[in-house]
Amino acid sequence: MRTTTWIAGFAAAATLFAAMGTAGSALADETGTKPAGDCAATSNTITLKGSDMDAFKTWDGKQSTGTRTFSAAKVADYEIGNGPTGGSVHLQTVEASKTAIINALGDIKDNSGNKLYDSEDNQGDPMNWLANTRNDTFIRNYANDPGVTGTPLSTVKLDEANKTVTLDVSEPGLYVIFDTTNPKKQIKDTGDTTVEYDGFANMLVGTPLPDSCGVTNNSGTIDLTQAVNAKTGSSTTVRGGFTFTKVGVKDDRTGLAGAEFTLYSDKDFNTPVKDGNDKPVVATSNSGGLVDFSQFKLNAGTYYLKETKVPATYWAGSAGKLKITMIKNDNGQIVLGSIEDMSLPSSGLLTNGTNGYVYHNVKSIVQLPLTGAMGMALLGIVALLCAGGAAIIVIRARKTKRELAA
Repeated sequence: MRTTTWIAGFAAAATLFAAMGTAGSALADETGTKPAGDCAATSNTITLKGSDMDAFKTWDGKQSTGTRTFSAAKVADYEIGNGPTGGSVHLQTVEASKTAIINALGDIKDNSGNKLYDSEDNQGDPMNWLANTRNDTFIRNYANDPGVTGTPLSTVKLDEANKTVTLDVSEPGLYVIFDTTNPKKQIKDTGDTTVEYDGFANMLVGTPLPDSCGVTNNSGTIDLTQAVNAKTGSSTTVRGGFTFTKVGVKDDRTGLAGAEFTLYSDKDFNTPVKDGNDKPVVATSNSGGLVDFSQFKLNAGTYYLKETKVPATYWAGSAGKLKITMIKNDNGQIVLGSIEDMSLPSSGLLTNGTNGYVYHNVKSIVQLPLTGAMGMALLGIVALLCAGGAAIIVIRARKTKRELAA
């Protein structure tokens, strides 16, 4: 038997929508008895109230390119009738979408895997049934996959002063609102930071009804200013740089000035990274040997650092070629992850200790660390020289022996 479910109970559903991040501005309990003629919906506007209006925009770096795009699918009409308490409002699922909506509701199951909504004959109007379940999980599941697709909305008005966005739909009723922005994640670049806006979850919301209708929560407005109602996630990343120390040998081991390093985006050192003024990112070690890239605002990722100027009197063969890895920490700050020597095998000139990363210059090949690649090469050269010397000694010994035997 088909039953009629009245609007009582939809206030709880509306509250649950908001708590679950789907939407919260549908109908609520009747507050009194009103004649049917006093409850005529006249507005076709749904309002989204926000705090960070940049979340409603699309971005190209630092410039906004417009507003997000939305579509809407009507899922229920407002029906006015003489219910048990007089004039009442209830929901009547849109006939053309009813089968698809019922199929979507069929995915809502109890702990035993049984369908909770079986048919209109058993549970009544599907959208009225959903409103009266007062179950946040059911409502969230339906909003995620409502069984309907939206029609693009041509009128999306962003009001910066009042911090609202208004959406004009075709006629009064209950709608699923979809964020159709492509790509859905939008990134705003402020120079020092980037802000990623994830986009809005599907919203189930009704157009406004007049106060004379006798229901509460009837404004057609979704208030997103409270954290529990937020329909979009966002994260801020603070760009950052890095430092390390440059030292020489002997008296210069505490710090070596005048070493110039240039940052590249490719391992072949063909494409310098540019700063905000479109100049290559370059840093020169100071009198204490500090190489400071902290003033440059870098993103997370991999960079390549080349010593493009070795200090006077130091061997050009000890110039550094380093791989820099920048990572985002738990606080959203870009920090140094690691510095790696690109020599294969390692030159041994890069060290990492209690004072952080240190890169060494030497004045000649004989000052290379014996544990590094060049040090090993030097040992090889010494070994060859020794072998050569030994061969000469053997040859001379044999010649002497022959002469003595003659």
